[in-house]
Amino acid sequence: MKLTEIVHAKLAESLQAGDLAIDATAGNGHDTCFLAGKVGADGRVIAIDIQEAALAATGQRLEATGFADRVELLLGDHAQELNALVQTKAGLAAAVVFNLGYLPGGDKSIKTAADQTRLALSSARDLLRSGGMLCVTAYRGHPGGPEEAAAVDAWMRSRADASDCVEHHVPETSNRPPILWLLKKGLSAF
Repeated sequence: MKLTEIVHAKLAESLQAGDLAIDATAGNGHDTCFLAGKVGADGRVIAIDIQEAALAATGQRLEATGFADRVELLLGDHAQELNALVQTKAGLAAAVVFNLGYLPGGDKSIKTAADQTRLALSSARDLLRSGGMLCVTAYRGHPGGPEEAAAVDAWMRSRADASDCVEHHVPETSNRPPILWLLKKGLSAF
């Protein structure tokens, strides 16, 4: 099973109509649209990206699927935007999704980085309600990717030692595949 299929299957199990979900790294909008479909007309999705091109692509995809009215697009750094959202939405989100790295088909010099991602993960957890799900996919095949994946791994291990359920998935391959981490806030099992 592909990592994206695992993410979507786990999210489908936990998201309900009317929920709040956050796509912390909107990219080309695939996860944003998936989330918008799951939360329904009464739910909300907040999608964040640092690149205008990413939000434009996400907006086009949302228009094509008819989900644009359910989604708020925020232009900015994922760590800063998530931290700002904590002020008004702490403990309300059913899910937060990250795809770390760079925008596929975009400027590869603009990418997420370990220091900002650590801050973003802490804010994302604060945004989750009890039992909410955090999904983080880290791509290791670009400069800075292995360091960011190691930072996510260390952060996730600290949460598993505290009070959250954490699991990870690594595809079997000889190169550096992406790694997926899943966290359930305040639960001992998935």
